[in-house]
Amino acid sequence: MKSSLRPTTAADLGAVREFLRGVFNCGDDAPFLEPRLMAWKYWDRRDDEPGPRSYVMERDDRIIAHTGVYPLRFGEVRGVQLIDWASSKEHPGAGLAILQKMDSMFDFIYSIGGSEMTRSILPAFGFVEWGNQWRAAVPVRPFRQMATHQSRNWKLAPRLARNFAWSRAGAEVGGDYAKWKSAKIRPDELPGELCPIRSAGFFEYLLRCPGLSNAGLYGVRNEHGVQGHFALGETQRQVRVAGVWIRDASDDGLQTMYALARKAAAKIPGACEVALAGTGDRSPQAAMKAGFRMLGSVPIYLRNRKGKLRLPADFQFQLSDDDSFFLSSGAPDYWT
Repeated sequence: MKSSLRPTTAADLGAVREFLRGVFNCGDDAPFLEPRLMAWKYWDRRDDEPGPRSYVMERDDRIIAHTGVYPLRFGEVRGVQLIDWASSKEHPGAGLAILQKMDSMFDFIYSIGGSEMTRSILPAFGFVEWGNQWRAAVPVRPFRQMATHQSRNWKLAPRLARNFAWSRAGAEVGGDYAKWKSAKIRPDELPGELCPIRSAGFFEYLLRCPGLSNAGLYGVRNEHGVQGHFALGETQRQVRVAGVWIRDASDDGLQTMYALARKAAAKIPGACEVALAGTGDRSPQAAMKAGFRMLGSVPIYLRNRKGKLRLPADFQFQLSDDDSFFLSSGAPDYWT
């Protein structure tokens, strides 16, 4: 029989879960296969992107390939990051076939980081390296962090001394920006013009993620009103900054947003580290001035075959632009 592609439904949860478990050779307790998380990734309501977010390719009524899609839209230009993209060992060409199907359905496909195998094969599929996403973090409770750190070796004591020093530096802002304050808001309180790429529907969806605790959206104000917002979520004592969005994308404005996100994250009980990511030349300097430490970067690959994507000059690929915002190994996995 010929293979066929179809979107999945919640009734496919067991079959998709079993297929992914076998392909990735992982246990039934793998965090990314947690049923509530899978249901949220693929089938939970998402008002900004109501279309299907999981597809399977089948042959003889058996799944031979799967991909989830994580949408990103710029006006009428629709793109996706492929997540949980896999094919069976018996049908290795099905992975390419499902990619080609997605390529015909969307205007662009992007990939942030990924395994060494993924990075090695993407160029063969027509992806080009668009740039890099920097990643940074800062400890906020270094003593508690060391008590739960994943690396238990002789470096623990020097790491504690270093992280204690890091946790004490760089969170303040001055001048007019010292008057900026953050407070939790509802997604429907967002000024639409502040983040046209990520609407209220996206944040409503993001904050419902069962893989995160203490998830929140924060509005940033000064005497003139709302100037920006950021979102946070915690997993395994690491608070991740989904992203920052701001009217005034100056160096000082970005520094202020990162500093306010750091302060808000530090108030979450049990949080030991704050992590964030971005792209561009200016934002890493602003993050470092807010006390974050640069910890490396990962490549961003882009397939823009139709040529429709024109990224805004100040656009950043941040943690919420792929599944690294909510993925967890099931145990603390600190960056510092």
